[in-house]
This record gives sequence, C-alpha cells and structure tokens, in this order.
Amino acid sequence: MYIATLVILGSLFPSCLPAFVERSDFCIETDPTLLIDIGRRVVIPSEKDLKCAITATTLTAKEKASLVETLCKDHGTTTMKHSFHHYFKLRNGELSGRGVQQDICEENANAMLAWVPYSTMMQHYAAELNPKERLSYIAKATNLDREKTELCHFSHTDLVNGVADKLFTCVVMIFEDNFYDVDDNINVLVELQPLVYQLRNITYLPWRNVTNSYKMLLGNGVLKNPSTQRKPIYGSVNYAFVEKIRLNTSSIYNEGYHLDKLPLLLEHRGAVLDLDEAGEGGMDVQKQAYFGRTMDPHSDVRVQVIGQWVDQHREFGADVYEYYGHGLARFKLPITGARLTFVRIDNTEPVFEAAESSNLAKASLFRDMDSAPVRLSVNGSMEQITEWEADEEEESSFYPWFVISCLLIGIVLIAVVYGVVRVYHKRNKQKQKYELANTNNTPASA
Repeated sequence: MYIATLVILGSLFPSCLPAFVERSDFCIETDPTLLIDIGRRVVIPSEKDLKCAITATTLTAKEKASLVETLCKDHGTTTMKHSFHHYFKLRNGELSGRGVQQDICEENANAMLAWVPYSTMMQHYAAELNPKERLSYIAKATNLDREKTELCHFSHTDLVNGVADKLFTCVVMIFEDNFYDVDDNINVLVELQPLVYQLRNITYLPWRNVTNSYKMLLGNGVLKNPSTQRKPIYGSVNYAFVEKIRLNTSSIYNEGYHLDKLPLLLEHRGAVLDLDEAGEGGMDVQKQAYFGRTMDPHSDVRVQVIGQWVDQHREFGADVYEYYGHGLARFKLPITGARLTFVRIDNTEPVFEAAESSNLAKASLFRDMDSAPVRLSVNGSMEQITEWEADEEEESSFYPWFVISCLLIGIVLIAVVYGVVRVYHKRNKQKQKYELANTNNTPASA
C-alpha cells in the first residue's frame, strides 16, 4: 500500500476580509524632487499628480543628515535651544498625530520622514486642527530663481486660516534672518507611520505539538489492472480544504519588541496572508493524494481517500517589516519564539473496498439469455451467468453433500460391522466354555 500527497495551489481565503485598505489617492514617492521637476509641475501637472490627491516624498539620506544637523546641533544661538517646532504624522494619508523636533533628535531621524506640499496640507488637514493652538511647524522652502533650499518654520495660524498669499511667511531656521513665501515652493515635514507589519523570511523551529482531530472523506477512486500479470497499480485523487492559521499575537506584541498593535501580514505557502485583529486567517488549499497497491490480473477495486484533520502548534522566527503603503516597506527587527497554530489536513490514507458475499447473486438454470440471472463481480459490476457456468455451479454445490453422505454411510457400515463381529465373538467364547465343561465331566462318570 502506498500513499503520498502533493500541494497543487495555495491562495488567499476569499472570505477573509482585509484588515486594512490602502488609500488610492495617497501616494508615496521615494525619488527626490528635482528643481526642474518642480518647475514643470507648476506649469503642467502630470497624470500622476492628477491621480494622487496627496503625495509624500521621502527624505534622502543627505536631507536627513542636514535635518539633524540643523535641528539638533548647538549653533551658538538661544533660539534653537528653546525651539519646540512640530511636525505632522500621517498613516495611510490620514492625520494621526504630531511630534516635536526633540523626537527627531532622540531617534536621530530614524523615522520614515517625508515632505508634503503646503497647499496639500492646507487643503486636506487644516480643518482638523484646533485654531486656538499656537504652534509652529517644520518645513523646507525652495527658491527656483536662486536654486536654493533651506529649512524653515511657519505658524499654525497661517495653516489653519488658509493663508496662501504674500502674508504667509516661512522663517529660516537657526538665525531666523530671512523668510520665504508661498511662491517659493513650501513643503511641510511629516512622519509616515506604518499601516501593517509584514512577517517575512519565516523559519520554523524544531518544536511542534500535533493534536489529531476528526477524519473526513476526501474523494473516491478506482484502481484497475487490465494486464495478465500481478503488478502494483497507482492512482490519485484531487481534494481541497480551507487551512486556518491562528497566530498567538501576545508572542508578537510583547514588551521586548516594542511593536504597535497593527494588523499583521504573514508569508505562507508562497502568498501573503492577511490576519485579523485576533491574529486569525485562512487559505484555500488544493492538494493531490497518491495511492496504490499490488493487484491481481484483470481485477479492479474501489478506494476511498480519508483525510486526518490536525491542530499543529509551531514556533517560528521571522523578520518584521514596516509597510507604509504603495509597495514601500522597511526592515524593523527580527523576532524569535513566536507561536502559531495550523488547522489543516495533515495526512491522508486510502481505504480499499472489498465485495461482500451478500451481494452475490444466486445461480440458477435458464435458457433465455435476455432473462439470464446476473451476479456482482469483485469491482461491483453486474455480469450475466451462462448455462455452463450455472451447471458448473450446480455441480459444485452438489459435491459437498455427496461427500458428507458417503462419510455418514461409511460410519454406519463400520458401526454395523463392529457390532456383528462383537456379537459373533461373544457367542464363540460362550461355546468354548461349554465344550470345556463337558470334557471335564466325562472321565468322572466312568
């Protein structure tokens, strides 16, 4: 008996709703914006500009170094030491909070920082801000004529009131001896926050704990050996099931990793599985089970493939990536000792059927072939019985009774012969005693 299983296809479970949806009109650019591109966009907006209502352009390594140098180093002025300029935080294009420049200095600008045009911030986010606050925000200004870019800060009031004329001012950082207006291409500093965590490069540890559940019928098949020799015959059955994954989220969001409670994406079977808030998800899996056995010539047998459901508990290590949307992801940290449970069909086994004696038809004599009786073959098909087969079966059924009758008659004959011999022997013995007594009495009378 042989059996094997082959994975055919793994796909996302369609009924599993995604834990997040990327905002289509929020775009992220990773290439720096050149001066020539800024001039072109002012005249003729590109197709991408028309599609993306909000575009965030990430900072280059050189821009981050300049930002840290300007905001965090001592330049000999008391203005920068006591400054508490702010920046915005966006998640999937939505305003999620604000940070201060000290956060940038403490993290050495390790966050995913980006630039968003001032006009975009005023159009999409100004209505969410409290007009009574008195804050200032970090930005950069680019003068096309002078081909110069500098860090500056502007007031919260200008953004809330929608100041977009010559009254707007963005004061240069450090010495604050110059300023820019809205015609100088003002871009506001924002921090992009991740949408989800991706668990990549999964490595399963040796530890596992398997608990068997119920069994179920996966499919039926037939093995046939049409040749005249006894040989092994093989077959296969396709089957499908929904594999469920239950991730122990407490093993991910523990104090040692300092991860926010975001949705999780898990790499599994060559696909990316979207888990819900409880860490559960599912996949449609299609497999093929192979089986076989050695069969007699000109025989066939039916087979049922039975699947065993199991709860398989595993430990794994993975690399955690922060996903910000539109294909932008960044490595966060490695984790180990995380746990999950697979609920799936782990193995299969074939069950071969055999014909039962109660299914065999009784033979009888007949003349008309159309009304000839039939009998069940080993594979369950119906076969007609010919006359010579019926005679042969009748003779074969008479033979046992003949043998039994002969044995009984032989036993009776043996018993009769034994009785006659015993009676004759007893009479002969009594006669000898009588003759011996007569012989002893004759001399005495003389």
